[in-house]
Amino acid sequence: MPGWKTVPPKDDQGYFDLMSRAIFTAGLNWRMIEKKWPDFQRAFRDFTPEKVARLSERDISALMKDPGIVRNEKKIRATVENAKTILDLAKEHGSIKSYISGFGKREGKLLEDLQYKFKHVGPSTARTFLWSVGYPLSPTAEEKRWMKGHPEDH
Repeated sequence: MPGWKTVPPKDDQGYFDLMSRAIFTAGLNWRMIEKKWPDFQRAFRDFTPEKVARLSERDISALMKDPGIVRNEKKIRATVENAKTILDLAKEHGSIKSYISGFGKREGKLLEDLQYKFKHVGPSTARTFLWSVGYPLSPTAEEKRWMKGHPEDH
């Protein structure tokens, strides 16, 4: 993904947008997802957690026919479930930012918890999400090699 130096989003909607982007990008070309992202934002109500959490089976069926987005049913359903999880965590912690901050420097525990709580979030997706929101992850050897070959001012 471009721009590996990032800043945290301003609200839960921004975190949800970036998490969903990480999920839909998994296994696909990120450039294609970036190009389609305005259609994703339209389809998923600008990633407003309250609106996405209320999507019905009829809404999900409509999304499965939307040519503007990646029509992966598991990822679409995960997005709806993740909206509910974001609302629950915001209720419990005040915001997603506070939930993440609550782990401090225990990135292993945070990565594990993200994979447990959120649907369709595996190890790589969890790392991509945390990088995208500016969490100070310790880069893996593979990530260090990638960053070396991709200076941030590209």
